[in-house]
Amino acid sequence: MPNLYASLDGRISTGIGTSWSNARDDTSGTVYSTEIRSGSFIEVARFASRGGGNTYRITRSFMYFDTSGITGTVSAATIKIRGYPDNDGSIVALKSTAYGGDGGTALASGDFDAIPGWTTGASAESSVTKYSGTITSGSWNTSGYNDLTGNSDLRADMQNNNAVIICFIDYTNDLLNVALTSNGQANLGAFYTDYYGTSLDPYIEYTIATGYGNAVNGVAATNISKINGVATASISKVNGI
Repeated sequence: MPNLYASLDGRISTGIGTSWSNARDDTSGTVYSTEIRSGSFIEVARFASRGGGNTYRITRSFMYFDTSGITGTVSAATIKIRGYPDNDGSIVALKSTAYGGDGGTALASGDFDAIPGWTTGASAESSVTKYSGTITSGSWNTSGYNDLTGNSDLRADMQNNNAVIICFIDYTNDLLNVALTSNGQANLGAFYTDYYGTSLDPYIEYTIATGYGNAVNGVAATNISKINGVATASISKVNGI
């Protein structure tokens, strides 16, 4: 199975919000993308405020993958993130339009909410495009790779688009819009592409189907490599279907 490594990555953190909604629904934040090697990958935090009350901070991570070289049908995809200390948060991968939508620009402050379908003031679970299932609190491996199994939306974008851009976000509080009820941090740590060498880099492990994407004359797709001498990777339709 081939591996596709992230070309760009980084994280964006809000400033200290004076309320949960102020932090969660912010439209910009501080960008950390140059020479960021490891640390908090996603985070939701609540702090005691001087003089009473509370303040909040949210961190989301972003990655750009160049998928222009992928041909054929992507039959499986797994997003693999090497963990780092801190495993008390939850995570899900979402489709994003950061990096200018095509990798043509650097990660920008305004990319904090570059998530198609993002909903302010309410849970965004049903309005955004998820690329994976979730990893829940306590299940994050801090000394090995974590697997976020890609769904059909991720696979389709990998094979049809020249770029796949992912936002990694806290699931339990950030995506679902559930404010923290006590002071503290829920975060997950990870390694980024700028870490020394490539052995800990984030990547997508994927599989290209060896046969045409549908059964032909009752023959399973995985058992077909050519139709009338044409490689199935080069065929989008058979008899108009």
